[in-house]
Amino acid sequence: MNSPNFVRSLEPFLGVTRHVILIALLMINTAGAQSLPINMPAKPFGELPHPTAPDYSDERYWAALPTRLDAADVVPENDLFGDRQESAPVDAFYIQPTTYRSAASWNQPLDDEVTNRWTDESVIARQAAVFNACCRVFAPRYRQATAAGVVAPPAMRAMGAYELAWHDVRAAFLYYMQHENNGRPFIIVGHSQGAAHVERWLKEFWPQSAYREKLVAAYAIGVSFSEKTLHEIGGGIPVCAKPTDTGCFLSWNAFDRAGDPSQYLAASNSRHEQRHGTSAGSMVACVNPLTFSLNEPSALPTANLGSLPARRGVGLAEALKSGVSLPKTESGRIGASCEDGILRVDGVPKEGYAVVPLPAGMLHFNEFDLFYQNIRANAVTRSESFFRR
Repeated sequence: MNSPNFVRSLEPFLGVTRHVILIALLMINTAGAQSLPINMPAKPFGELPHPTAPDYSDERYWAALPTRLDAADVVPENDLFGDRQESAPVDAFYIQPTTYRSAASWNQPLDDEVTNRWTDESVIARQAAVFNACCRVFAPRYRQATAAGVVAPPAMRAMGAYELAWHDVRAAFLYYMQHENNGRPFIIVGHSQGAAHVERWLKEFWPQSAYREKLVAAYAIGVSFSEKTLHEIGGGIPVCAKPTDTGCFLSWNAFDRAGDPSQYLAASNSRHEQRHGTSAGSMVACVNPLTFSLNEPSALPTANLGSLPARRGVGLAEALKSGVSLPKTESGRIGASCEDGILRVDGVPKEGYAVVPLPAGMLHFNEFDLFYQNIRANAVTRSESFFRR
C-alpha cells in the first residue's frame, strides 16, 4: 500500500489535501466560530473494514438520476427555467463534497441513511440541482473519504481513503458513459472533495479525444488550481475565458470581503512549489460566477441574478412527495470580484441563508448558493454554445 507507484497515484490528492487541511484546522481551532466535528477513526486506513462497493446498475447507488424524482429535481419558487431534464440535450455528472464525518470508517458506508439524507438536503438540492435547467443530472453515491482525512497524520494512511473514493467515482462515470451517455455532451462538476475527483478525472480522461470532444466544461469549485497545474494536467486544459467558452475549466474559492485569505493563498503557493519545484505559474485560477468572463473579474450586486436562501428539508423524500421547492432566489444582494486568485464577496447575508461563518471569512460551504441563478443561467448558455461550435 505504500509502494512508490501507489504514492504517485495519489499525487493529485496530496496537493489537494494539503490545501484543504487549512479549512479543517480553521474550523476546529478557532474559538467562537461555527464548526463541524472532525472525528478520527481509531485505526489507520486499511486496518478497518472497507464499506461494501457500490453497484451502479442499482439505482440505490445514485443520489440523482434524470429518470426519477430526487433532490436534483428541485427548483427555486421564482425560477425562470424549471426542471428541464426530460428535454435537456446535455448531461451533468456531479461529484459531491464531503458530507460524511463519522469515525467508524475511513469511507462512508452507502447504506448510511443519515449521511445520505444530509447529502441530499445540503448539496444535491443546493448544488447538483443548479444544473437541471441545462442538463440531465447524474450524481453517484460513492464511498467518500471521511472529513478526518484532511487532518490525519501520515501514519493513519488516510490518502488511501481518497483513492478508494476515486475508484467509485471512476466506476460511476464509466457506467454512465456505457449505459446512459449515448454520445451526448456533458459537464463534469465537483465541489471540495468532489473537485479533487474532478482533477483525477482531468488527469485520466481529458487526454482522450472521445471524452475531450464531449466536455462542455469542467467545474472544480472550492479547491485552488494554479495556472501551471492547469497547463500540465491531462496535457493542459484552458480556463473558460468567456461565458460561451466550452471544453474548458472553471473554478473559484470564495471569501467574505471582510475576511483575510492570506493563509489560504500561502498554503496554495506552498503546495504549488512542492508540486512543481518553482513559484512560476502559481497564480490561482478564478472565474467570477457573476460574469463568467476573465475580462470582467469584478461585478456589482446588480449583476447577481439570484442568491439562494435557506429552507430546511428540501430534497428529502417527504418534501419531494409534497412538492416543496427551493425558496425564491433574491437578486441584486451580493457582488463579487476575483482578486489575486480569490473570489472576494460583497454583501454576504447574515440571516436567512445557510451561510457557515468559517474563520478568516472563508465561504467554502456557500460557493454555489450565493451565485445560484448566475451559475444556472450560464450553464444553459454554455450548453447551447456547445452546439454552435
